[in-house]
Amino acid sequence: MKPFTRWQILSFLCLGIVSRSPAQAPPLPVEVPGITGLRGQPVEDYRLRTQNLMAKIREKEGLTANSPANQKRALVIVSGSNPPEVADFEEQKFRQPNDFAYLCGFDEPGAVLVLDAGANTSTLYVREHNAASAGFSEGRAELKADEPTAKRLGVDRVSGLQNLLGDLFTAIQDPEPLADSTTTSSDRASIYSNVSLKKVQHGTPATRLLQFVKDGAPTTAFKDFRSELGELRKVKSDAEVRLLERAIGITGKAEHAVARMLEPGLFEFQLKGRILGTFTEFGASRAGFKSIVGSGPNSCIPHYFLNTRRIASGDLVVVDIGAEYLNYTADITRTFPALGKFNDRQRALYQLVLDAQAHAASRFEPGKTRLMEMDRWAREFLRESPLRAKDATGQEHTMDHFFIHGLGHYLGMDVHDVGNGTLPMKPGEVFTIEPGLYIPGEEIGIRIEDDYLVTETGLRKLSANIASSPAEIEAWMAK
Repeated sequence: MKPFTRWQILSFLCLGIVSRSPAQAPPLPVEVPGITGLRGQPVEDYRLRTQNLMAKIREKEGLTANSPANQKRALVIVSGSNPPEVADFEEQKFRQPNDFAYLCGFDEPGAVLVLDAGANTSTLYVREHNAASAGFSEGRAELKADEPTAKRLGVDRVSGLQNLLGDLFTAIQDPEPLADSTTTSSDRASIYSNVSLKKVQHGTPATRLLQFVKDGAPTTAFKDFRSELGELRKVKSDAEVRLLERAIGITGKAEHAVARMLEPGLFEFQLKGRILGTFTEFGASRAGFKSIVGSGPNSCIPHYFLNTRRIASGDLVVVDIGAEYLNYTADITRTFPALGKFNDRQRALYQLVLDAQAHAASRFEPGKTRLMEMDRWAREFLRESPLRAKDATGQEHTMDHFFIHGLGHYLGMDVHDVGNGTLPMKPGEVFTIEPGLYIPGEEIGIRIEDDYLVTETGLRKLSANIASSPAEIEAWMAK
């Protein structure tokens, strides 16, 4: 291959094929130490989760483990995704729903997981395919409903999808309608799912399956397991923390890429393009949520997704983004000065937001602190600042007036992850701390968001390596 000429290299630079930025470290490998197994997690973790969920259902139903076959049945049905109904923010791409992915590492379409709480068993129903058909689609291997497959997937049994309905109705053993027999409500079988039949969800496979079972078993009680599973999902395993750290690391790379690229005259969507490209470059599955790139007046809108404005000199630019890695998403926000340096007013307000975040984190106590308490601490800190600003009517306020959203939320497979946020936070839970100030009259919006893990002794800032002080931000942006 002939070497490139000087003019070819200049052409590549103009077209953006070669970065204008200083050389960066090569992309992290997609496979990293400690991230192994099914979707980056040990098969034993999935088995433990199904056992924990069944234990919660037994407690709720008054059942014992390994109960006799003639005892009341309590089943849990969790449906995987089907390709036509999987939507992604940036591209159509297959992705299992989070509840299914949490309980089962199987990553092919059309699967259904059924847990029998009384019998304490798990069955995964799959679309079987042989070696010839498997080779037709990327990533698929021969799949058989046999004991080795069940062991590999961490379930008690694997069966063909064609057996699902027959097995369900056999297990339910639905009696005659209550009005025509001596059957009481305590005798009725219970079906737990994470879909609501009260609000038909556009005829999704999960809804259609539950509706079919309900029509065929009219005395069966249909219940929701989302609150029980939500509490289980709150506490992260070591493997889950590693996946979150991976997602956070990739997100930090994207924030760094924005800082190096940002200058007046660019459009917000150009920064978004760099963000998504960096996610892909470093091995992210996708964006965990719609990227927010808000400049100038748009920085004052916490949930701004248009990303169409041209960035002006003197703007602050809020960049709220999160890479997703194997179903786990980061959520990091940084605020950048378009000119590469904060002016005095911007710096003072930015430092106040950063200090409010540190203040709330410093008072945290594992097993005692609630999110709402941290929110109050941050507001009190902002109120005590000598800084002031005016609202749209010209009235002056303390700075807590311009903090217009909550301080944080749980983080995990969902960017606003599941779980009861009114309870004290326990070791293993992950959440964000994201104070902000939004002053439309000055076109100043500032938000700083980081991700934290609760440990036995306090908080571990998972995003500590991502620059956040004014000096660090300016150093990132230095050309």
